[in-house]
Amino acid sequence: MKQQVTVIAVEGNDAIVSGRRASACGDCAGKTSCATMGSWVERIIELRVHNKIGAKIGDVVLLEVPDSAVLRIAFHLYAMPMLAFVIAGLATRSLALHLGWPAVEAVAALGGMAAVLAYYFWYKTKSDRNDATGLDVRMVRLLGKRVESASTSFAASSR
Repeated sequence: MKQQVTVIAVEGNDAIVSGRRASACGDCAGKTSCATMGSWVERIIELRVHNKIGAKIGDVVLLEVPDSAVLRIAFHLYAMPMLAFVIAGLATRSLALHLGWPAVEAVAALGGMAAVLAYYFWYKTKSDRNDATGLDVRMVRLLGKRVESASTSFAASSR
């Protein structure tokens, strides 16, 4: 995944960059008028990145996140919680049936939700101990200088 951003500060060997957060809309022609998934809200993100290309304040740079990192994060944030929900729900349902509890489905659903919350708590704790984002964000290329415009906040630069 690649993203065009602007350097807003340089601190030692790192650069603080700012840009529009990438979305699933990609290059869809209707993304400016579409209201799907809150796409009417402009999402600006700031990120600290190792400045291996020597970018300066105001430079427009290209960031890259390896696809494997994006897939790994998606797996941990979507697939694992769903798996935890199903397994814990089935186990809780079996336990509730065995013990003769009333409202077996409600108990199973609560067990599944508790497993999802426990997984997210564990993952957040694990992430805090390692790297804040878990992403291998790389600054790969200098695209040019930022050009101010009334209609856009980032310049379209030559590639």
